[in-house]
Amino acid sequence: MTERAIYFVVNDREFFRLPVNPEKVNVKEEGDGEEFTIASLGKVNVPKPAKLKSFTLESYFPAQPTHYSATVFKKPKDYIRLLEKWLNHKQPVRYIYVNGPFTINELVTIERFEYDESFGSEDVNFSLELKQFVPFHPKKAQVVKSKTSPAKKVVKKTAPTRQNTKPKPTTYTLKKGDSLWKVAQYYTGKGSRYTELQKLNHIKDSQLRRLPIGLVLKIPPDWVK
Repeated sequence: MTERAIYFVVNDREFFRLPVNPEKVNVKEEGDGEEFTIASLGKVNVPKPAKLKSFTLESYFPAQPTHYSATVFKKPKDYIRLLEKWLNHKQPVRYIYVNGPFTINELVTIERFEYDESFGSEDVNFSLELKQFVPFHPKKAQVVKSKTSPAKKVVKKTAPTRQNTKPKPTTYTLKKGDSLWKVAQYYTGKGSRYTELQKLNHIKDSQLRRLPIGLVLKIPPDWVK
């Protein structure tokens, strides 16, 4: 039959076994899911990686040697000194619990350590709260300057405008919606030159708003060069 025992070890140099085993050892494991509300379903839980394990135990350090203690007698202050040192130095501790098929072997940190002295016996009662420790080593960020050549200036060449070599007709037949202004704008780019067109075709001012569709206009020679 395997002997029930609890050990605390730091770097294989400092260690001790609890002189008196606790009545029970508590292990707490929790998920870390996030809850959301979805209109069509109601509450849903999105699972995430579990939280770190936590352990709690309570016992006492005997003030005098006892027949039921499985360790060489040490004074309570010796145990207290080590536990306080590990707590204050934020020192990871190996927590080992052996009890037949049920064992615990975890690297932990001491989150809480409370103790008090019993009147009369001078035994020191204590409680420990431990949390699983996962080793990690933060990496220093290195800024690497890229050796890139200066950007080359790209000059975009625009293709020369292709001239329209097709000659414009020397006459123009009016269509629906046309006016002398529009015809002058089409040929010269300036609608205000419509008077030249009016003069060449002998059109009176009173006729400007009543030009018939299909009227063939002569175009000034200098407009079609």
